[in-house]
Amino acid sequence: MKLRNLRNQDKEAVIAMLGDPEVMRFLGPRRALAQDEADSWFESALANPTRFAVANANTDEFIGFCGIKQIDGVPDFGYFIRSEFWGSGIAAKACELAVDRLSSEIHLDTVQVFIAEDNLASQRVAQKLGWQATHNGTKDGEYGRYYRITM
Repeated sequence: MKLRNLRNQDKEAVIAMLGDPEVMRFLGPRRALAQDEADSWFESALANPTRFAVANANTDEFIGFCGIKQIDGVPDFGYFIRSEFWGSGIAAKACELAVDRLSSEIHLDTVQVFIAEDNLASQRVAQKLGWQATHNGTKDGEYGRYYRITM
């Protein structure tokens, strides 16, 4: 697995991911995006890259996104992976790669990581990585925990 920039040839996979209700359950509007919304999202991400694209190191196939995006002026760390790749350790590995790359560019203690209470898979990723829950709170109307990234 590797991190790289988003490319035009990723569009079909990204659109499919954004239209997957399971992937989108904890993201953005908390629902699958319609085709026009997904097209617009992709074009915006291509023109104004924020998070890294996660890709297969051998085939270059697009797997998901991982990294930091500024949300309301706060650096927010997040990731989302195509559902067919869930359960294979890719999210944790992508987070490790992204944190390693970003650690020289940003103070990680300023980065916000929010995981919804019912997002058990992401809680397991945070535990696997040794990230510490700092406090409970809400974000976008969801209750959950904020975490501190540790290397």
